Amino acid sequence: MSEQQHSISVCAWRRWRKKAPAMHAVGYHRVVHSTFLIFLSVIIIQCSYADPLHVTVPQSRLTAARGHSVILGCEFSPDFGQNPDISSLVLTWQRKKDDRVVHSFYYEQNQLNTQDSAYQNRTSLFRNQLNKGNASVKIDNVGVQDAGHYLCIVSTNQGTDKAELQLDYGAFYTEPRLTISVDSSDISVQYETEGFPAPEVMWKGEHGENLSNQTTTSMQSDAGMGLYYIKSSYTAPNKPLNFTFILKNQLLQQHLQRPVIISGAQPSCHKGIIVEKTEISHAEFVECVV
Repeated sequence: MSEQQHSISVCAWRRWRKKAPAMHAVGYHRVVHSTFLIFLSVIIIQCSYADPLHVTVPQSRLTAARGHSVILGCEFSPDFGQNPDISSLVLTWQRKKDDRVVHSFYYEQNQLNTQDSAYQNRTSLFRNQLNKGNASVKIDNVGVQDAGHYLCIVSTNQGTDKAELQLDYGAFYTEPRLTISVDSSDISVQYETEGFPAPEVMWKGEHGENLSNQTTTSMQSDAGMGLYYIKSSYTAPNKPLNFTFILKNQLLQQHLQRPVIISGAQPSCHKGIIVEKTEISHAEFVECVV
């Protein structure tokens, strides 16, 4: 390379080096500006599409007792912000099997004209908690007809979603009614009670031995009432006895245990003795005196 060419190259390089920072800065700012525009576009797109509505149930299976109240829990993700306005909320509880409406709410009020007659005057919402996402419904005076699958359906400006739960029905067994019958050779003890579902019934001796060989138990079901009528009896020779009647309702975790002590009865005590208690007792003492 000639000296002249070298001088020109050096001068060109020097001129480029002086302009390079400015050119680099311009390019850098262009890149930053483009990146910011892309980031802003992503934010705008995300803001344009709010989180979708999501409906859930805290418990997918519940148990309710006859004559009691039950709360069918349901929650949704509210997007009302600081504004408690629920004008866009549409909430419907219905039976899954036949679409019967249990409770309906829209236009910011209960729509009782759409409610199935079986639920009239028995349902209520938690009105002051709707804007917080509480879509639960309370059902009073539960009966066997209330058992089954339910749908909680919620619609807002975010969209529509639903959740399902199952309600099981049970009835606490009543305080067992005791009847004791005596003849010349045997003593027969019978307990009667009703509840739901079919229980586990046992008789145990003084030392915990199983007395099933000396007992009989009958169960009659009334589907309309949602009850089982139980009669269980134990027959033994006429002598002092000490035994226990046990009934378990596993669904409602009910455990009845009624000890019975009989000191013995004279042959002349041939009539049945009916003992009814309004309070739970731990023992019944029966003695027939001529």
